[in-house]
Amino acid sequence: MTSASLPFSLFIKAESAKCNLDCYYCYYLQREGKQHSSMSEQTLELIIKNHIQSQPEKSEQVDFIWHGGEPMLRGLEFYQKAVKLQQKHRENRRILNTIQTNGTLINQRWASFFKQHQFMVGISIDGPNLLNDIARIDKQGNSSFERTMRGLQHLRDQQVEFNTLTVINNKTYRHGKAIYQFLKEHGSGYMQFQPCIDHELDRRSGYDWSLTGQQWGQFLCETFDEWCKEDIGKIYVQFFENCLMVLIGYPSQMCHHSPTCGQQLMAESNGDIYSCDHFGFDNYKLGNANNSRLNKLVSSPQQLKFGQDKWDALSQKCQSCDFLQLCYGGCPKNRLASTSDGEPVNVLCQGYDIFFRYALPRLLKMTDAMRQGHSPAHYQLL
Repeated sequence: MTSASLPFSLFIKAESAKCNLDCYYCYYLQREGKQHSSMSEQTLELIIKNHIQSQPEKSEQVDFIWHGGEPMLRGLEFYQKAVKLQQKHRENRRILNTIQTNGTLINQRWASFFKQHQFMVGISIDGPNLLNDIARIDKQGNSSFERTMRGLQHLRDQQVEFNTLTVINNKTYRHGKAIYQFLKEHGSGYMQFQPCIDHELDRRSGYDWSLTGQQWGQFLCETFDEWCKEDIGKIYVQFFENCLMVLIGYPSQMCHHSPTCGQQLMAESNGDIYSCDHFGFDNYKLGNANNSRLNKLVSSPQQLKFGQDKWDALSQKCQSCDFLQLCYGGCPKNRLASTSDGEPVNVLCQGYDIFFRYALPRLLKMTDAMRQGHSPAHYQLL
């Protein structure tokens, strides 16, 4: 069997869109009840074997990303089985598991399992109670905050490695400092901030939770100031760190800000494979892992075109932008605005422009420090 030429990731929806929460802005919940039932153990083994064997022969590590909906609804026994199957088929490769969860179902038993098998746990939380519960409620309209915090404490008690994913919407963007300080106080050493674009294909209510570019820029600048005070080199903020690595000469580690994409497939619970987690629509279906090799799907003409279209559809405005290498037009799904010439452009374009103009003087000093062998935290001494 021919392997893929480049490593690729796989987002696995073990419970499809099923979730115990009812977050207002969720881009996947509108598919709940329309998608598939729980992943069978037969499909689980086929996907695990397929994913491992499809990676490039020289790849020493294979990443499994368990996603949802709420992936923990599939039950602990399912993931215990998954770990055994990974060991059965790993072919001397290192297996890395990441699970993205709202944290409400984590107890001591789950936390012990995550610790034993070195799972990286991503906790979805939008900040302090008041800000979190603006959008993150359960099916009965009740708060999810205390349950998420209890789950987070179980992870900390078991010393499980975790990061936080925080969605910033048009009701929370003014609170960058409070959100950052809250996450810091509760042990998050790796923060991801995701701008909310409540796409019309996903929207579940009459209210649009989307940020404007101005709002996104305001949040980024305020959060950047907090990070710069004393946390550079101590707390990893994904977007800020990605900017530093690009400026130092490395490729972007965020697909949103890469020239092309297409290396992050999504597997539905029945084995259907899609071009991307954010494009789980029929016209982006590539095949099914039960009867198609993932390496063939990720290198198929359809998927290669999907990835290349990110660059080919880039507007002239973006191509001539001073900040092109830091942005590359963002995620194609967010190119919902138009230039004066009618070309699609990211709805957050203004926000990125605001942030880069504000932060680049400091970011460039940080990269100077890094080139001299210092921590970027030493930028103020240059």
